[in-house]
Amino acid sequence: MKKHKLRVKLIALITLFIFGTGMSHTLKAQIKIGVFADCQYCDCEPAGNRYYRNSLLKLSDCLMEFNKDKQLDLIVGLGDLIDRDYESYKQVNAVLAKSNTKICQVTGNHDFAVDSAQKEDVPKALQLKKTYYSVKNKGWQFIFLDGNRISVSSNNKETVNIANKMLAELTAHKQPNNKEWNGGLGQDQIKWLEEQLINAEQKGQKVAIFCHYPLLPLEAHTLWDAAEVIEILKKYNSVKAWINGHNHAGNYALQDQIHFITMRGMVDTESENAFSKISFSDETIQIEAYGREISRTLPIK
Repeated sequence: MKKHKLRVKLIALITLFIFGTGMSHTLKAQIKIGVFADCQYCDCEPAGNRYYRNSLLKLSDCLMEFNKDKQLDLIVGLGDLIDRDYESYKQVNAVLAKSNTKICQVTGNHDFAVDSAQKEDVPKALQLKKTYYSVKNKGWQFIFLDGNRISVSSNNKETVNIANKMLAELTAHKQPNNKEWNGGLGQDQIKWLEEQLINAEQKGQKVAIFCHYPLLPLEAHTLWDAAEVIEILKKYNSVKAWINGHNHAGNYALQDQIHFITMRGMVDTESENAFSKISFSDETIQIEAYGREISRTLPIK
C-alpha cells in the first residue's frame, strides 16, 4: 500500500514538473504589448467625427488600463500623437509620462503639422532618438519604421523633390494612395529594413513591423512605396505581421502568411475609445480590443 501511494505521488510530481515547466516555457515565449493609434490631440473644436480635445481623456483611460496589466512588456504608439500645433505635445506627453511601461512610437503625418522651425524637434517630442529602430524581446524582433522619411512636408528640398516624383508616378498609374498626406520609407530605410530581416532570419526570430502607414489593402492611406516593401517582406518567413494606424476606420489583409493589421483611430467619436493589447506567441497573434477596436486571433504559420 505504501509503495502504491509512493508511486502515485511520484507520478503526480512528474506530471506537475512536465506541465509546470511547459506552461512556464509558454509564458516566457510570449510577449504582450499595448497599442494605440491616431490620438491626434489638439486644443481644437471637433471636425466631423474627430473630437480632438477628448483624445486627452481617452489617452489617459488607455494608459490607466495598460498600467493595470502587469504582463505588458511594451506600449506602442502608431503615430499621429497630435493633430497639429507643437504645443499639443506638452499635454499628451504629460499623460504618457504616467505609463509604467516603456513606450515605443512611430511618426505620423500629423506629428509634423507644426511650424517649419519646429519640425526638427518632432522626434524629440516623441521621445525618439532615431525615427526607425528595432527592439528584440523573447524570440521576437519588433521593427519600428518612419513612414515620413519621404514627405512633402519635409524641410529638406531634396526630400520634397523625391516625394513629388513619387506622387507624380502614383498619379500617372492612377494609384489610390497618391495623396500628399501619405509618405514613404525611402531607399536608405528600405535597405536597413532588409538588413534587419536577414538578421532575424539568421537568428530564428519572428518579426512584427510597426509603421504609421498601411501596406495592404491598397487604398487611399497606403504607404507610397508599399509595392517595393511588400516584395521584400514576402522573401522572409520570419515576418508575421505589419501593424499600423492612419486609416481611422481600421482594416485587415492577409498575404503570404503575413497579417496586415490597421488599428482604429482613437480621435474618432465623441466618447468611445479605441486601443488594444496584443499578445504574440509561437502560434498566434491575439488582439484584445477595447472600445471601437476589433478583437482577433490570428494564426502564425
